[in-house]
Amino acid sequence: MKLLSPVDKIDEVEKVIQAGANELFCGLLTSDWHNKYIAGAINRRPGGGANFTTFDELRSCVSIAHSHAIPVFLTLNEHYYTPKQYPFILDYVARVVNIGVDALMVADLALLLTIKQMNINTRIIISTGGNAFNSETVKFYQDLGASRIILPRHLTLKEINALSNNVSDIELETFILNSRCPNVDGLCTFQHGLADQSIKPLYENACMLPYNISVTIHDDIEEGQISWKRQHIWQTVHVDDYPCGACALYELNNMNIASVKIVGRGNPTARKIADIIFIRSLLDFLENEKPTQEQFYEVTQKLYQETYNRPCRVYMCYYPEALVEKLKNGTGNIHLKG
Repeated sequence: MKLLSPVDKIDEVEKVIQAGANELFCGLLTSDWHNKYIAGAINRRPGGGANFTTFDELRSCVSIAHSHAIPVFLTLNEHYYTPKQYPFILDYVARVVNIGVDALMVADLALLLTIKQMNINTRIIISTGGNAFNSETVKFYQDLGASRIILPRHLTLKEINALSNNVSDIELETFILNSRCPNVDGLCTFQHGLADQSIKPLYENACMLPYNISVTIHDDIEEGQISWKRQHIWQTVHVDDYPCGACALYELNNMNIASVKIVGRGNPTARKIADIIFIRSLLDFLENEKPTQEQFYEVTQKLYQETYNRPCRVYMCYYPEALVEKLKNGTGNIHLKG
């Protein structure tokens, strides 16, 4: 499996590559778009430090990455665009392709069809906003020319495995760190990343508002209780409070997963590097040592504690089912409470 890392500053490109990233993804928000559509994102990050701001910056990023044989994927993954925005977007796409980005990450079907009509020579990656819930959706996008699908955050390991077993000749990507939203990203109409913790009303996203739920799972009561607890805790914790799916690397390694993604455009460089080193260490451990599942879980939880100075928390886990057995057996440094 490859490791996909965010990048948004020229001086960090070399650093994240040296830390162990195999692939980079970034955004480009130019002043002409930002000034005209100040609240409307071109790539789900409307401002702040989450984007390059000029085509020259993007060109420099691509040049540095390509000197290390590292591909760069550009986010163009807003869920939809208006007809009036298309003249800008068509010029934008032509320019970034000319710069040499290796793929465009898109979510909007209309944009995907438009890019297909442009006959551009670059790969298309379907963002999680494309709502690829099952293998038939993956095949649909595959027929339209997509070469990779970023699977939705809420899919379980069982669902990912079933989907993977029913597709071929297309890359699948899953999330592994940061921004574990409990909702369906592809159906979201909120903007994110509007402010840091100093502006609390904007930092606490609308999707974190309190709500009541109930969970009924007949096959596994313990797993149902964990899901219920985790959903309610999201009312009091932020979506970026170090959520993690690293324990599931063991299972994902046995599936048809091409890459695991670290979310974090706009995060400080030191945070990006720490995240990369954490996941890279575990991927190398899997490949070189061939540990048992139990050994891998123990090393992962220990390294998570050392890296982030907090215990593994099942309600902040991308794939909590990977930890259910350990919780049943009373083993592992796993916490239900913050």
